[in-house]
Amino acid sequence: MSTAEKTLLPITDEPPTLEATAAVEKLEDGETGDASIEEQPFRLMIKAPNGAEVPVIATSQETVQDIKQVVSETAETVEYSCFYLEYQGQRLDDSTELSELDLEPESQFELFEDEYTEREARLHVTRLRDLLLGTVTASADVAGLDAGAPIFDTIKHPDGLESDTVAIARSDADDTPSSATKGEKAKKGDKAKKGKRSDKKTSENEQPAEADDEAEKMRAAAANHAFKDFVFDEVPAFSVLSTERAMQRLRLPLCVRQLTVSGWNPVPRYRQLQGDLLYLQVTTLENQSYQLTCSRLGFYVNSSSLSRFNPCAYGETHAGQAGVRSADFYAAHSLVTLLKRLSPKFAQAFDELQAEMARREPVEILPFVSSEQAATPWLVRGAENRGPASYDAGRVQDVYLRLGAQAGDSMRDWNEELQSIREMPRGNLSERVLRDRQLHKWHSEFAEAAIRGAQAVVEGEMPALNPSDAAEQHMYLRDNIFYSKGFDGRETFAELGGDAAAHVATGKDVTGVRLLNQLDVEGLNTLGSVVVDYRGVRVVAQSVVPGIFRNQETTQIVYGSIDSGATVGSDPEFHKLMEPVAKALHFGEHTVQDASGASHTLYSSVDVKGLTGTDGRKYLLDLYRMTPVDVEFLESECTGDKPYPHKLVLLRPELVDIFWENSVRKAVQEYAAEKVKKSGESKADESKAEESKAEESKAEEPKSEESKAEEPKSDEAPKDAMADFEFTLDFSPDAFATTTESNEDPLAAAVRSASQFLKNISVPGLARDLASYTTSPLSGDALVTAMHQRGINMRYLGRIADLLPADVKSVTNVRRLVIFEMVARATKHIIRGLFRSVPTYLHAETFALVASALVGARYCATPAEHLSAAARAYPVLAELTVQSLGAEIQQQVAQRFRYDLDLDVLSELVRDNERILLREVCMKVGAQLALQQYHFVRPDERTVYAEASAALGVSGAKLTKPARRAVRERVDAEMARATTVTVSDVMNFVAVAKVSVQSASFADEAFEAGRMSLEQGQKELGLELLLESLALHEQTFGFLHPESARCYAVVSLAHYDAGEAALAAEFMTKAVVISERTVGLDNPLTIHNYLNLSLYEHARGNTLLALRLMRHAMDLWRVVNSPDHPDLATAHNNIGVMLQALHLYDDALRFFDACVTARERLLGPEHVLVANAQHTLAKAMAITGDFAGAVQAERLAHKFFSSRFGDDDARSKETAEWLAELTFNAVRTAKLTKSAQEKIRDIASSASLAHVDTEGKEPSAPVKGSLPIDDLLKFITGSSSGPKPKPGRRARGPKGSRR
Repeated sequence: MSTAEKTLLPITDEPPTLEATAAVEKLEDGETGDASIEEQPFRLMIKAPNGAEVPVIATSQETVQDIKQVVSETAETVEYSCFYLEYQGQRLDDSTELSELDLEPESQFELFEDEYTEREARLHVTRLRDLLLGTVTASADVAGLDAGAPIFDTIKHPDGLESDTVAIARSDADDTPSSATKGEKAKKGDKAKKGKRSDKKTSENEQPAEADDEAEKMRAAAANHAFKDFVFDEVPAFSVLSTERAMQRLRLPLCVRQLTVSGWNPVPRYRQLQGDLLYLQVTTLENQSYQLTCSRLGFYVNSSSLSRFNPCAYGETHAGQAGVRSADFYAAHSLVTLLKRLSPKFAQAFDELQAEMARREPVEILPFVSSEQAATPWLVRGAENRGPASYDAGRVQDVYLRLGAQAGDSMRDWNEELQSIREMPRGNLSERVLRDRQLHKWHSEFAEAAIRGAQAVVEGEMPALNPSDAAEQHMYLRDNIFYSKGFDGRETFAELGGDAAAHVATGKDVTGVRLLNQLDVEGLNTLGSVVVDYRGVRVVAQSVVPGIFRNQETTQIVYGSIDSGATVGSDPEFHKLMEPVAKALHFGEHTVQDASGASHTLYSSVDVKGLTGTDGRKYLLDLYRMTPVDVEFLESECTGDKPYPHKLVLLRPELVDIFWENSVRKAVQEYAAEKVKKSGESKADESKAEESKAEESKAEEPKSEESKAEEPKSDEAPKDAMADFEFTLDFSPDAFATTTESNEDPLAAAVRSASQFLKNISVPGLARDLASYTTSPLSGDALVTAMHQRGINMRYLGRIADLLPADVKSVTNVRRLVIFEMVARATKHIIRGLFRSVPTYLHAETFALVASALVGARYCATPAEHLSAAARAYPVLAELTVQSLGAEIQQQVAQRFRYDLDLDVLSELVRDNERILLREVCMKVGAQLALQQYHFVRPDERTVYAEASAALGVSGAKLTKPARRAVRERVDAEMARATTVTVSDVMNFVAVAKVSVQSASFADEAFEAGRMSLEQGQKELGLELLLESLALHEQTFGFLHPESARCYAVVSLAHYDAGEAALAAEFMTKAVVISERTVGLDNPLTIHNYLNLSLYEHARGNTLLALRLMRHAMDLWRVVNSPDHPDLATAHNNIGVMLQALHLYDDALRFFDACVTARERLLGPEHVLVANAQHTLAKAMAITGDFAGAVQAERLAHKFFSSRFGDDDARSKETAEWLAELTFNAVRTAKLTKSAQEKIRDIASSASLAHVDTEGKEPSAPVKGSLPIDDLLKFITGSSSGPKPKPGRRARGPKGSRR
């Protein structure tokens, strides 16, 4: 589904998107202030020739083409792709907006079949092939194997059922978008009615039996919950990331055996004159082969065979023969209609396919607009990706079907397309949305084309423009995209670090392009830029500046310098265009001198080049210096015996903004303090003056009212208290770049102050937040995001590691994460060098060798001994050992991160955490490994046998002879494995790209406004703005985009806070699936979305489903990180609450106890979170009858609260009451016999299970964890009344108080 129709939805679509669409219309009304009928949604009815009527809701800004797109994707009219629409007898142009038509709120369009062109015929066939194949994953060439495959359905429905009546407390089909309470009331009513009817048909004795059976099923479902076999310190198997089951479910029914282009193509010229466009060959499920012709009127069966060409219609040449039907039977306008006639099995399978597609979550099966947007997994299916699933001759014909016979000769003018889109009008909402949509589409398509081209460059499939030069200087041109390698081939960066500086400059250039794209200054143009890292080589792909390969005089540099400052341009017109850029980036005007001594005034760095293309547009190039220099790091670390690899050390844009805002805030505070001081002095002087004038004023006559009005009121506060406030803070991007600047220069002084702020404030602040777990990243990419948000460069990882104490157990997790990030990045540089030293066919073996030496040293200490003969011929591989790799990593970490890495400490950190480091390295290099259980120490045969049985799905069952043989083969292969990672495990290398993405400014503004409104307590306004933002994001980026997932998640949280758990779960379900497909199955964002969805499902009554979602999130968490992560304590507490809701108190107790243990280990015994956990644990123990343990836990909690907050604190009082009651009941319970105690536990267990409600209703009794202690005891003992203790025997509370 393209992004063009995101506000066009069939009426049967889900309510959230309809609400989002309505919100867009409200936003438009708010902007224009006009509630005219054209801006209201239209309800259109599309009548098709097959009798189908398709209702569509559209806005006035949509075009006829958008409506056609929705019609062609609707199940009832999916067969139509070449058609036109009529309204009131007039044919509608596809580009016409609905606002231009005289439409009523409910109008009717008629669909008419149109004549095909050769292009329309090809697209019709391509669309049918895509529909039959049901491709969910993105292109493997661009995004890698299994890219974008979701697994959510296998978690929600583990048994593959549409509605898991046993495992889910209430089926989704019964949930309406209204509140959950309404759904419960409706179900109660339905049950009551069914009960009355069943009384007449069944006897009274049958009903209790049925109720007992249902209760038994409920008990079994609750007893077999997702955490029944949970082991706290155990790392789950890698199969938690398996997409195999998900892909099997997404596999659609087979409709045809073959659908390919016929060998009789191209169409002869004389047949083209008669309307033939394309020839096809189809083999049906009945094994009947047909030769088809696509003509301008549609498709028909021709009389050709594999050996004889006869384009005549089959129905005409064989008319009258036995078994031959009328000629109309063998012809149809749509290929789908024709195949349904020719093959009954196709008709049946196609209907099943449509039903299957309709059953699934739409975002689960939507194709990607661009493969570059799909998430790339680091573990992929092994056997399935080693070869095609089936023979398909049409697979190689895909390019021809999509682009035609002249595809190789057709080239897009990428630059002209980009600049034309940027020049589109943006005066109102619809124009801005359309412009943002087109920009996003262009950037996505350009990135995909650039990645394909970069791969061709690295693999040697693209000829160089300058083949006689050195390989590092080669330049390439394909499809109007210019490619170059990230080396300093022309010694431009010789003084800054050579190749290392050139490598960094390419990435900084993309950052600069992204900054200018966000500013979107009219009249100032940038190029499309993508940086691709593939197999050790960095390739820069850019759109071509018009005239850049022609006469240089027509495209001369008019701003900045092309020769490192020897000649400088300072065109006044260009300088004026740079003013808004300088203001936004806080650049000040600064003077530079050229080689002749002439002075030039610039805003940007002298290395930024401005030129005028032959198209008359002004372009900015080489934007790698769009931020100031990190002068403190430059002076301290880039000189000496062991300097940093390069001198191109710049501040991040986020740091510049943070420092500027911090400086403004500080200046305002100083100004306000000075203002208050002056105000106090002036008031004292005024009071004295008033006293002296008091008697004089008595003698004066009273003034008239008019004179009073004319007289200024001196005691009134000025309307603008900051009217005379002035603040200026600008930076020079050239300061300290080449020469030492004087600190007296305010621009240079600001640069130094920002660098000091980074070193002395930002970095230590992040280290403190990491140590206190205020910020607790889950993986390396989450750590990188946290650092970049604070404007901290990766070169400061070593300083952060130094600030995290090594001897404090609570920071072990985050310190390991920081060190692993440095090691993974160092390993990436080592692998990059090795890849450039060996031929491409040895890259897989090279990576396997490095990975085994890095994380598999305990498995095999000498992995190089198992290299192939071809690999041993290269000394860089044959001589690589575990020790040499460690020494090189140590050297890289010291050089790039200024950190002294102790290899013994690293070895200790890696032990039992090898999977974490292996994942980080794979993701940074772009390697994809076969999904299997990798062993980092040699396993015993029993362990391997259990793993093989589980992988084959035969564990715990009596094996047949073939199953035993299959298991034995796997066991023998695994036991014979020489190293942890072998060459056969490396499935693919995928390109890692940096893209100059385009943001949706208006959608982001609405999103931030919605979040601020929610924070201020304006829930209705905030939710409305968030829905508007969601609709705008969907229109701009499409459904499958991380920004859309972020919006869904925030909207879901808003609904949850409003008490609408059902709606919250629906929105979060979409967020989970989208995040799985766009950021990754094990990305921290996906894991947090799973955790939130589990809470929402629990809130709506689906507790068993919530536990499954929580278990999956926990398994992912422990694969990506480790079981000692601090945030797992919160998850353990939530699991305990869910288990208590199912009345599984003993199981819940394990998790409450684990929560206390985890928090004590990380925070120490004296912490408020530990005390809260102990208080919760005491309640849980009381429910199970363990009053002695409850007293001990409650005593610790009360001791902390009382000493820290005093006896009058509410928490101290509550724990005191609980401690007193628990102490009394502990004494009472201890006097009972052992059999009585067991009876108490049995009663509590059976009573709780009897209240399990799989329909998701509220339990008839209150939640036991919230009962008063007296009622709790009554519940456990099963008595409503009993002897009450005398006051004298009642246990005394703390401090001797009696309760």
